[in-house]
Amino acid sequence: MISDQGVRNAVHGICPGERSASPLQPDFQDRNMVAIAPFTGLLYNEQEAGPLADLVAPPYDVIRPDQQDDLYRRSPYNVVRLILGKQCSHDTETDNRYSRSAKDFADWQAKGVLKEDDRPGFYVYAQEYTYNGRAYNRYGFFARVRLEEFSKGNICPHEFTLAKAKEDRAKLIRACRANFSAVFGLFSDPGHSVDRALEETMQSNPLAEIEEDGVTHRFWRLTDPTTLAKIAEQFENKKVYIADGHHRYETALAYHLENGGPGSDSAHVLMFLTNMDNDALAIYPIHRQVKSPEPFNRDAFLKKLEPYFHIQAFPKNTSASVMIPTLEEVGNQGVAFCAYLGGGDAVLLKLKDVDAVVPHMSPEDAEALKVLDVFQLHTLVLKHLMGIDTKRPEHQQYITYNVRVEESMQNVDKGEFDLVFFMNATRIEQVRNLAEQGVRLPQKATYFYPKLLSGLVINRFKS
Repeated sequence: MISDQGVRNAVHGICPGERSASPLQPDFQDRNMVAIAPFTGLLYNEQEAGPLADLVAPPYDVIRPDQQDDLYRRSPYNVVRLILGKQCSHDTETDNRYSRSAKDFADWQAKGVLKEDDRPGFYVYAQEYTYNGRAYNRYGFFARVRLEEFSKGNICPHEFTLAKAKEDRAKLIRACRANFSAVFGLFSDPGHSVDRALEETMQSNPLAEIEEDGVTHRFWRLTDPTTLAKIAEQFENKKVYIADGHHRYETALAYHLENGGPGSDSAHVLMFLTNMDNDALAIYPIHRQVKSPEPFNRDAFLKKLEPYFHIQAFPKNTSASVMIPTLEEVGNQGVAFCAYLGGGDAVLLKLKDVDAVVPHMSPEDAEALKVLDVFQLHTLVLKHLMGIDTKRPEHQQYITYNVRVEESMQNVDKGEFDLVFFMNATRIEQVRNLAEQGVRLPQKATYFYPKLLSGLVINRFKS
């Protein structure tokens, strides 16, 4: 059983039985465990800020410009002003979206718009939604998770990151010294012991209930010391797989290594943890909108594909509602994707031989990646046939990611892109198996649905 002092120690980065020392000290790093800790989160004070539904926002990387405008209009205290502030033509190195986020963050705390919780705990979070006609209730909890290098093997990434996005998040964390949005982490708990502890809390009335884009979000506080200790102990022999938020994790770790000292709050990152064995995870595919670095010729491009793919043209102006189910069905038999070339012209591409990619793999590419649609696309089609290596920062400008099929088709028709590749979703067992092997997928290989709301709880660095 953890004492009240033990809870306080956990909040300040001291695990039970551990002395206060450098957060990445060698003796801690040699232990095979994931350390999670309760914390006193910063929460919106609705008496000062207004209804929570007007204050939260999706993660920064899925907010479209029109959505950003709408979130700004909802409230002068909407968290979008912290996580994705607007840019201005007069921005400078010292006066910019990041400095404005820092000022707002400080002002909101001074005004009581954001208030620190009165005792440490975990924050239980549930999302009810419907996916492919089936109802789900995905739940987990927000906690502080001790940062460590991926090479340790306890916290496992599953995809590569984008240099520009990391630079952006690094500037924000330096300016504000806080985690506004949680890293989305998965853990395996076939016996559902953690789930049962969370479900007890979920029997009480939630602190908040929000309806947003077809998803019902509910939020609770869990502060019982015995339950906190039991949950934390469950993670001592577990791995955590990053589902979403790789950029946030990597920039949090880099920030701590640059700025954190003994006992620093920056030794932890805010993370939402959910059980991958509770059958409530949905993964969407992320489609690739492509602007060719060379003048694009449809017929020449299809000619390049012929040695590698069976190419089947869809009837002219085939709708997305027909194209995507066809892709899913063919994808059950092997690697496949669709290419939409504009003007109602689309083709189905089915890979002839997974080993055709081998001559074009990099030395660091794992053999296990060959079976993945997204790897075949990035390596064989984008890199080899189109000259776009998405691992190179200067080439990332040629690819834009979009989960919306019809919008992607419209973007090609408008000439904003030369073509879009429609993908099948990467399966959760593939993500887990590759992450355990230390194998990373190409950028944006998965889209876990639904996205977590930002602004429910904030992890501030006080030291």
